[in-house]
Amino acid sequence: MYIKRILIAVAIMGLFIFGGFAYYIYNAMFKPNTAFENETAYIFVPTNASYSEVREQLKPLLLNMDSFDALAERKQYTTHLKAGKFEVKKGMNNNDIINSIRSKNIPIRLSFNNQENLQKLAGRVSQQIEADSLALYEAMTDSVFLSTSGFSNKTALGMYIPNSYEFFWNTSAEDFCARMLKEYNRFWNESRNAKAKAIGLSRDQVMALASIVYEES
Repeated sequence: MYIKRILIAVAIMGLFIFGGFAYYIYNAMFKPNTAFENETAYIFVPTNASYSEVREQLKPLLLNMDSFDALAERKQYTTHLKAGKFEVKKGMNNNDIINSIRSKNIPIRLSFNNQENLQKLAGRVSQQIEADSLALYEAMTDSVFLSTSGFSNKTALGMYIPNSYEFFWNTSAEDFCARMLKEYNRFWNESRNAKAKAIGLSRDQVMALASIVYEES
């Protein structure tokens, strides 16, 4: 009889412990954990960022940082970070937040108008993506890139057609230039080439003329 009571007591204690553990797991994973009033907040995770850097951005957005840390470690997010722009929605729980910032890189709209030179273009673009102006300028003026793409230092600016484009925030300087070359080649289709030829102008001359018209308008 005594042993039976002990077993019942142990079983009850086990249930309480299990219940407490289950409650902790539920709170860590599924309880809403956002502290901001707006519908959406964004974080920007740099390339090769550490978890502590991401944590500093999340700190003012979350109610309970400890529960987030515990789940982030459990889901191995602390050692498998992804660079980019990520969304945290009001009312999200820790599990949803981790899933969002681990795999849902949000594109940004990158825009620029006519610029006087490559330095100013690099500065304008660097305000919108992770790559800094120096890295962008070096990529834009890279001799190998220019020679293989059919441009020179004098004509390189014409490659960058003013418009709005969709990029990921963590796009590198080299990837930005490669993408703009593709956009340039897409822009100069057979029809536009024929129109330029009909008025006796080269591609570079058309782009230069368009730039002058823009500046005077």
